[in-house]
Amino acid sequence: MRHFFNRHLNKIVALAFVFVMLFGLTSCRQGNWSQRVYTTYGAEFNFEWWGQAITGWPIALISYPIAWLCSAIGKGLGNSYAWGIIFTTLIVRTIAWPIYSKQNGTSIKMTIMQPEMEKIQRKYYGRTDPESKNRMNQEMMNLYKKYKFNPFGCFFTMILQFPIFMAMYEVVRRINLTTTTTIAGGIASVETAGKFALINTKLFNYFELNTSFYQATTTHDKVFAVVIALMFGAVTIISQKLATRKPSYQKNYPNKNPKADDQAKQMKMMNSIMTVMFVIMSLSSTSLALYWLIGGIYQLGQSQVGRIMNERNYYKMKAKM
Repeated sequence: MRHFFNRHLNKIVALAFVFVMLFGLTSCRQGNWSQRVYTTYGAEFNFEWWGQAITGWPIALISYPIAWLCSAIGKGLGNSYAWGIIFTTLIVRTIAWPIYSKQNGTSIKMTIMQPEMEKIQRKYYGRTDPESKNRMNQEMMNLYKKYKFNPFGCFFTMILQFPIFMAMYEVVRRINLTTTTTIAGGIASVETAGKFALINTKLFNYFELNTSFYQATTTHDKVFAVVIALMFGAVTIISQKLATRKPSYQKNYPNKNPKADDQAKQMKMMNSIMTVMFVIMSLSSTSLALYWLIGGIYQLGQSQVGRIMNERNYYKMKAKM
C-alpha cells in the first residue's frame, strides 16, 4: 500500500482535490442550506444530520465572521455587494497565505528529494516481486526520514484550505438571500433580507451581480456574465501553464521517470476538465464568477511571489540538508 502511494502521490493528491471540491460544492451542507439567510451565529450550527455536521462544522465556524466582514466592507463602500466580495476575497486570501507557504515548503522538499527518489525508482523499475517492492518501500521511507518529509502533508494543507474556500463560497451565495413570509391569510407577503445583506448589487452601478447568465433580464448583464466566466477560465489556464514551468533550480534535475510524460498528460487533461467545469458553474452565478475571478488573479500573483520566495528558500534549505 505504501509503495502504491509513493509512486502515485501526485495523481492521488489531484484526484483527492477534485473529489473534495465536487463534494464540497454539491453536498457539504445538504437540504435547503444554500437558501438560508444569515441570522445568528448559533443558527449556523443547526445541522440536519450528523454527517452534515462533520463536514459543515469547520465551514460554519468561519462563514459567519467572513459574512460580517464582507458586509462591513460593503456598507462602508456604499452598500456595495461587488466591493464587499472583492476586498473580502483579497483579505481572506492574504490571511490564508501561511497555508499556501506551508504547501510551498512541502513542494520544495519534494524537489530537493527528486533526484534521489528517481534514483530509487529507476533502481527498482520493472521489478514486481514482493521483496523488491518491500526494499523500494523501505528506501523511500528512509529518504522521507532523512529530509523530514511527510508524504501526506499536502493532504493536511488541502484540508485546511477547504473550509476557507467553502466559507467564502457560502458568503457569496447566501449574503444577499431573503426570506418571504406570508401574512393575513395569504393576502400579503413580507420579504426580509438577511442580517448582512448589501443593497447595491450592481458593479459600477451598471452590471447586476445578483443574477446569472440564465436569469439575467438584460443583454448587457448576460454578456457581462459570459465575459467574467471566460476571464476566469483564461486566468485559470494561465495559472496552470505557469505552474508547469520548472523553476531554475529544478532545471538541473530533468525528470527521468519513464512514466513522467503519461502523468503530465493525465494532469493536463484533468486541469482542462476542471477549468471547463468551473467556467460552466460560474455562468450560474455572476457574483460567484466575480469571486472566483478575483481569487484567481490573486492566486496568480501569489504563485509568482511564491516562486521567487521558493528560489531563495530552496538554496537555504538545500544548504542545511
